[in-house]
Amino acid sequence: MNVKEPDWAYVARSLLKVLAVSVALFLAVNVVERVLWVFVDFEDEQTAQVYGTAARVANPDKRLTDGYSDGGGLLETTYTLWGEPRRAGRSEGGRRYEITENLFGTVHAPSLDGPSGSLGDAIASVETDPGVDKELAEKARKTIDGLPQTLDAVAVVEFAHAMTAERLVAFNRRHKLCGGTDVSYVYSPYSYDDSSGDPPLNAVVWNRDMTEEYIRADFSYQCETEPEAALAEFRRWVRLLDEGDDLSEFGLDHEWLTEAAKEGVVHGLVIDRWKLADLRKLLDDPEVRTVHLTDVAFDLGEIE
Repeated sequence: MNVKEPDWAYVARSLLKVLAVSVALFLAVNVVERVLWVFVDFEDEQTAQVYGTAARVANPDKRLTDGYSDGGGLLETTYTLWGEPRRAGRSEGGRRYEITENLFGTVHAPSLDGPSGSLGDAIASVETDPGVDKELAEKARKTIDGLPQTLDAVAVVEFAHAMTAERLVAFNRRHKLCGGTDVSYVYSPYSYDDSSGDPPLNAVVWNRDMTEEYIRADFSYQCETEPEAALAEFRRWVRLLDEGDDLSEFGLDHEWLTEAAKEGVVHGLVIDRWKLADLRKLLDDPEVRTVHLTDVAFDLGEIE
């Protein structure tokens, strides 16, 4: 005689089966991950070269350095950058910024979605071929003249017309400027088309120091001819990118960067800790539309 199994017993047995399968899968994933950890190097160079650099390109309001990976895992890789706000004064301490890439290639970096603050506003104000504006230049001149010329400043130099690398080299020679970590190049201005419904694209701001530790650590800055070397390094980095790279978290995309690298023109400079007196001289050059000051401070190291 068959005795019908109570409904509660059937449900309990089903739940136990589901639980057993879930535990087995969890243990299997952990075992596979541990085995792979032994035999596979999870140090994800792509995360460093592509996404670590993209974060620097899209966030010029921060000095992002010292990137390192957590070694990765089967389900997720985390790449961490140490950074501080790009201010004219002494550093007040930094913080960690994490970039995570999951198994499906989706990237999350909620604190690295683009520049903010006064420097972010200044970068967003850079336009493509805006033309000469004598009133704007005079306003910037009066602002700088009203401050001690020995102050350190963070600023954005906006050009009246797009500058090729060749013209930038001539510009540097006129003003006896030398390239380096304190000069970054705005290859594409901020872009937002309200009618298209597409998300805005961040300005493409480049400095050769952004890829130094990952791609080429043996270069030396080339003073007046630095714009040519910077453009070559930018184009080299863009060639590393793939259309499948998830750059949306940084307000960038493959086509946007590829076009910027192809054109290779500069619309402005992000200047880090220059003296106001040196910035003031640039306003007399007809190539310069204006100078946007974003922060100034005394160099206390000179006073001590």
